[in-house]
Order: sequence, then C-alpha cells, then structure tokens
Amino acid sequence: MLDLSQFPQLPFDAFFKRLNSGITVTTTVVTPNRRLAQALKDSFNQHQTNQHKAVWHSADILPFTSFLERIYLDVLYSSEFQDIPLLLTSAQAHVLWEKVIQSSDIGRALLNITQTARHAYEAWQLRHVWRLSAEGKHYLLNDDSKVFQIWADNYETLLAEKHLIDPACLVDLIVNSFEQMNMAKFNYLFCYGFENLTPQQLFFLDKLQKAGCEVIQVKPQIILQDQSGVAGISRTCYVDGQEEIYRAAVWARSRLEANHAASIGVIVPALGNYRNAVLRIFGEVMQPDVQDALPQKNSQQRQNMPFNISLGLPLTAYPLVDTAFSILELMGQGLPFERAGCLLRSPFLEGGESEFNHRALLDMQLRQYAEPFITLEQLVMLIQQIESTDEGSAKSSGPKCPILIKNLLSLRAFRQHNLPRKGQHAVYAQLISQVLQIMGFPGERTLDSTEYQTLQKWHEVLSDFATLDRVISTSLYKEAFKRLKYMAQNTLFQPQTPSVPIQILGVLEAAGMTFDHLWVMGLSDEQWPLRPRPNPFLPYELQKKARIPMASTAEALNYSRQLKDGWLSCAGEVVLSHPKFSNRADAQEMAPSQMIRSIPDCSLDLPQYMNHLDPIIATACLESIVDYAVQPADKREIKGGVTVIKDYAACPFRAWARHRVKIKSREEPHVGFNAMERGILVHHALCLIWRQLKSKETLDTIASGDLTRMLTDAANKAILVIKQRRPFALTERLAAIEQRRLINLVREWLDKERKRGGFSVVATEEQSTVQVGQLVLKVRLDRVDKLDDGQRLIIDYKTRLHGINTMLGERPDEPQLPLYLVMVQPDIPGAAGVVFASVKPGQMDFSGIAREQELLPGVKAFNEIKTCANFSTWDELIARWKQDFINLADGFLNGDASVLPKNYPLTCQYCEIKPFCRIYERIESITEEQDTEHD
Repeated sequence: MLDLSQFPQLPFDAFFKRLNSGITVTTTVVTPNRRLAQALKDSFNQHQTNQHKAVWHSADILPFTSFLERIYLDVLYSSEFQDIPLLLTSAQAHVLWEKVIQSSDIGRALLNITQTARHAYEAWQLRHVWRLSAEGKHYLLNDDSKVFQIWADNYETLLAEKHLIDPACLVDLIVNSFEQMNMAKFNYLFCYGFENLTPQQLFFLDKLQKAGCEVIQVKPQIILQDQSGVAGISRTCYVDGQEEIYRAAVWARSRLEANHAASIGVIVPALGNYRNAVLRIFGEVMQPDVQDALPQKNSQQRQNMPFNISLGLPLTAYPLVDTAFSILELMGQGLPFERAGCLLRSPFLEGGESEFNHRALLDMQLRQYAEPFITLEQLVMLIQQIESTDEGSAKSSGPKCPILIKNLLSLRAFRQHNLPRKGQHAVYAQLISQVLQIMGFPGERTLDSTEYQTLQKWHEVLSDFATLDRVISTSLYKEAFKRLKYMAQNTLFQPQTPSVPIQILGVLEAAGMTFDHLWVMGLSDEQWPLRPRPNPFLPYELQKKARIPMASTAEALNYSRQLKDGWLSCAGEVVLSHPKFSNRADAQEMAPSQMIRSIPDCSLDLPQYMNHLDPIIATACLESIVDYAVQPADKREIKGGVTVIKDYAACPFRAWARHRVKIKSREEPHVGFNAMERGILVHHALCLIWRQLKSKETLDTIASGDLTRMLTDAANKAILVIKQRRPFALTERLAAIEQRRLINLVREWLDKERKRGGFSVVATEEQSTVQVGQLVLKVRLDRVDKLDDGQRLIIDYKTRLHGINTMLGERPDEPQLPLYLVMVQPDIPGAAGVVFASVKPGQMDFSGIAREQELLPGVKAFNEIKTCANFSTWDELIARWKQDFINLADGFLNGDASVLPKNYPLTCQYCEIKPFCRIYERIESITEEQDTEHD
C-alpha cells in the first residue's frame, strides 16, 4: 500500500475551519467507508452547534466509492459525452461472472458455481485495484490462475460486447474523461481516514490533482488523556469470552453514567461470531428491568438501547424477509415442514393476527399428518382434510382459518396459470410481488420501525434483482429464485436507529474513528493478529509483492499492527482485553497476543450492577410451600382410557398434566411409518385375520394360497387406514415394501400360534367401559381367546418384548392387561390369564400370568413366579390388583399431582412433560444440597 505523503497535509484541528470557510468553492471530503463518513458529518454538525450557529451549509462528506459513482453519473448524463457504457452493480457483475464460468468447460463441472464466481470476482477487483494486470504475466501460473485468466478475458469481452463497465474499472473511465470534463468545479478534495492508499486510488488522486483539483490529506485526530501526552492504556484478562463481553458492557455503562455526553467504542474482532452474545449481554446490562425489555403494544413505548452494533445481519435473517422467501419456496418446490409451520404462524400474512390462535392449533394438527417436506398442493389438501373433519364434528362452527385457506387456494391457482417456466428477471420481480400480495404480505398490523425499514430494503433488493436482465436476458424460475436469495443473503442490513453513545464495531469499521473511551476485546494469540486470506485465483508471490493487506502473513501482521497503533491513539482511555480460556468445549488456555504483552496487566475497578431479580429477592420475604394437591377431578371430563392409570402409576404429575391440563407433545413429521404406526398396522392386520379365521382349527386347515390372499388383503386394508390419515406417507414402492414386511411378520406370528392347543377367538378390538373405583374409563381389548376347556385368555399385542413384572406392583408399568382382567371379569367368565403377544421378527413369543400351568407355551402359572409368591390363590392376586387400581384411580381423582416418578431417571427419559415439571432442576438442587452437607 502507498501513503498520502505526496499530498499536502492538514491537521485535524484546522480541518473543520477550512471546511467551513470553503463554502464559496466546491469542497468534498472522502472517507474509506460509509460509517466513517457519517461519523465525520455528525462531528462537523456538532462543531457548528458548539460555535452557536443556527444555520450552516451541509458538508459534502461521502465514501470514496460513492464519490466515484457521482462523477460517473455526471459524465453519463452530461451532454458533452456520448456513448458512455452503463455501470454494473455488484449483483449484476456477480451474475455475469456466473455466466462466464458456466459457459466454460471447466466451469460446468464445478459443484458450486456461485461461490466460485464470488472468489473470481474478488480476484478481478484485486487485479484492478492493485493494478496487477501487467505484472501477473511474469509469474508462474498454477491451474487456478490459468483458468481465471481465461475467465477474465471472456468477462472483459462480454463487457465490451454489451457496452458495460465494471465498478473495478470505473477509475480508468473517469480518468480518461478528465480532459473533456470541466474540472473547474473540482476545487478541493480532502481525504480523511486513509492511512494508506491502493495504487488505483493513488493513480486517481494524482490525475485529479493534475487536472486542477487540490488534494489534501487530513491528519487523523489524536486523543490524549492528559497534558503529559500519554494516553490511558491498560490491559486486562478474563476467564472466557462471555465474561469479557459482560465486563466490557459494565465498563461501558459506568463510563456513560459518569458522562452522558461521552463517546464510547467497543471493538470486537470476529464480531460476526459473537454478535448474538454481544447483543444479549449488553442488553441485559444496559436494560436490567425485564419489563422494559418486553414487547409493548405501542412500539413507541419501547426504550432505545444506548448502544449500536455496526455489523448488520443478512437480510434473510429478518423474520419479514424470511416469510417472503418461505412463501416463494412453498409456491416453488415446497419447503421443510418446520419452515411451513413458521409460515402459518407468521404475523406478516393476512390474517396473521386475527387467526393466530387457530393457525397455531392448525400447525399442531398438521404435524400428525405431514411429511418432513411439504409442497403447496399437499399443504392445501391436508388443511382441507382437517377442516372437513372439524366440520363433521358436533362442536364445529365452520372453517377456523378462512383467510388462510382462501389465500392458499389463490396461490395454488396463480401458480398453475401464471408462473412461467422461463422468463425475464423483471417479469419474475413483478410476479413475486403479486405472489406476496396474494398472501397478504406484509400482514394486517402496522409495522414497527425496524420492520418498515426491512420492508424498504427488501423492495430495494427486488428492484436490483429486476435489473439483472441487463446481463442475462432470460432465466428459469428456479435459477432466478436462487439468485434472488443469494442477493438477499449477501445483503447485510442494519436498521437505522437514533444516535447512541456506545458503538460496537468490527476491526475494519473502527478505522479512523475517535472516542472518549475505547475497549478492544478478544486480543488473544488465537484471534490477533489477523490471519492472512490470499485469493486462490491470483499468484501468491504476486499478491505478496504488491503488499496487498491480508494476502500474506507479513502484510496481515503489518495491517494488524497498524490497526492496533490506531486504537492506542484514538481515545483518551483504551482498554485491551483477552480471554484466558477459549469458548470451545475443550476450554483450551490461551495467551495474550504478542502485540499487547508489553502493556502491563491490571485489573479494572468496575461497579456491581443488579439484574432485575436482585431487588425483588432483596425486598421479598420468601417462604417455601410444598403443595401437590390440585382440585379434585370431574369424572365426566376424564378421557384417555387405561393410559390415565398407566400415567398416574408412572408419575402423578404426568397424569395430571396430560389428562387434566391436556398438555400434548408437539409431534415431529417423519418419513414413512414410525414405530407407533407400524404397531397400529400389526393390530389392524391381526384383527382382520382372526375375524375371518375365528379358530385355530381353521388356521390349521386353510390352504396356503388362501392364507396368502387373506394376508395380502388384510395388509392392504391396514395400510389403507394409515394412508387415509396420512395420504402422503408412502409412495407406491414404499407401500409395496411395507406390505411385504407386514405379510411376512403376520405369517411368522401365525406359525407361532399353530404351536398352541385348540382355541377360538371370541373378541377382537372390542370396546367396553370399565369402572375403577369412581373412575369410569373406556377400554379396548385387542383379543380374547376361548380355550377348549372353556377358560378365557386376554391377549394384548405388542411389537416388542414385555416382561411379566411390568404388570405387577402397586404402580405397574403396563397395567392394561390386569386391569382388563379384574374390571371386566363379569363380562368374561372364566378368565384364566393375561398375556402379552410379542409380534417382533425373530422374537415371536408369549409372556404373561396364568391361573394354571400350560395354558400357553412359555407362560407360567402365578404360583411359579417369585414376585407372586405372597399370593396363595388366583382370586387373591386378582383382589390385590383390583385394590391397587382403585388406589391409583382414587389418587388421580382426588387431585394428587406430585412430581414423583416411579423410577427416576428411567421414567423421565422419554417423558415430554419434563419442561413443565422441571424435575431436573429439583433433582440437581437436592444433589447440590447433599454435596454441601457432605463437604
């Protein structure tokens, strides 16, 4: 890089006076970036205010690139110049590079042309900004450099054919026009914040000066703490990055409280990686009252934070723009259901506020039927299916989301008739606006300031997208949509906020800025100095010789040292900090950067600020009350069948939450059938088979072909039941695979049944009502067999093995079989046992408890089981079961909701109520108390 020593220099103290006195001539100030230009303009206005001026001429301060574009526009619209090429935007240039790469043989074989085009365009810019075109021919080129040279030549040819100019070549066009331009209007050009210049900038300024414009370098402002000329510089260390951010926030708040007019800067290397943590921690420190941080009904009531983060987010990270892309993706190929659910609940659609509750419930219902990826047609069909089901119920009063259904139907019709397969970007931009309008975008409520600015930025990106026709005439919709999304993802957007005293900046944004107080964090040897990032398409030796910043280790080190020296002279107080341990899982210890080790380490005396809980706890008189009793249950409102008893036996709180508070877990869409649905398939198929066979005698005598046809028919009907509920669950191929699996599974189970003695099936899937104490439940028996001697067996199908101990004890894990036995015994005379039928490949077996021996192969009599040794008779065991179930039912009805899992943590392992009962917090607190007592 080159410096500005060849141009006259002006001290900063005299800069504003010179700028203010130059109102009669054309005076312009250029800066390296937009943020510094705005900060300098604010400083000039404040200087004028301090001079007690009520009116003054606005200073012409702008970034260097904007200055070039303004000159170009003057040339373009001047009558003195003819046939001026049109200037490309960065998006247009990127698309043109994509076209060049894709048209080459090597480019067509690339997996990611978009990223390749980005690196190639960066190399093109570096080649022109550092004027490397002539020198590059003298270096040995690798394969990447050779390919880039071919692409660059083709790109240059395309520019000439289309009569376009790239922004990187704009300086040459302007310089060539100097001789024809009236240079009298260029009197003074002040350069502020440029510690070094690129060869292209130096070439431009030299030509401008020779054309009659006086170019002046403004020396940077140096802030000193006292008259001795020594700035207040300190270095400190903290445990990790989180504490470092917190201490920086506390420091910034303390300096602001000491002087409300102070300017405070916080520089964070790799700000993009820590942005969310910085935003959260600074927000908690600056606004400790949680009530003030909550969204208000009136957005004007919100208090503005006293800090601003310079690094914006990609435009797609804002919910409003994300909603727009979700609509477009849904209309195109579809989108993952998680995003579809977010779209349904979005406030940026018509009806988003008035139908919010119903749409949230609709999202929950759709999860039972949808696949992980959903198309527009599938979404419409599933919503109509749910709405029609609701209309058939007695409590229904018509569609719950009429606005949503109407808009989705309109969107589907628009896609079928108005979306072209191929078209121009301007046409696509108009269609996209129409699509969003169909869905009522951006919603029915008034947007707040941030949302409104985001919407305006979205319109700007969509307008830039429409101008891509200048470089590519037509495109497929899929490709055009991909380009639009890429443009939005690479558009960093930060909503404008009122002027605030605390600026949180990245290392590049802070160049040239001055503060009263400055904190630079993250200066460990891992983060600082910056790591080099040479461009892969340019020869490394060429980049090194040109001394391009960040292109080599030496230049990265020099650039980092230059930035560090600028920090030490830009504020009265400078704090340099670094973490002792990394934020990674290994928590590796880190040393401070070599650049700051010479500064003595010290500790800062920072105040202690209370968060919003501290004053509440300090003033409150707390007492602990243990109360697990809730209001007794109304027997008429209990639903859930035997699951009520099963949940209460596992944990009373779980039973209360599920069956009285009606808490349900949110289902996750899945591909094909899950374990529960496969279990339903087995139940349906076996039910259909035994309703036809009816007895073992028929099973033994049925012909093989007839059995195969019966199995095939039962499997098809069972699969159809699930497919009617989830119409998109299986393709034809997967359905055929599932059919074969089910047929083979049932056939293997029937082979197991043939080894039994004689029996007949007297009931399958039979529903009945049982009363357990005062609790009335609806139950369904999988199957009841009548043996040759007249005794009955109650059978429950399972798709995995269950031990007999799961049916025993005061709180049985699987209470359904003994509950059927003791509560419906009058309806099943001669019931002699309860049996689990494990229908699992390779593990087909019976397990259960019987009154006598040899009722079933492998099933023991109750008196042969160790856990039943206390019972002398079968009736005594049944009486014990009955009393245990009555106790469980009474506990549930009486309102016992204690958090008391039967076997912690096994009982809680797959329970979805954990976030509600928070048992882990309780167990952890008890464990901590026990550890404290032992200590």
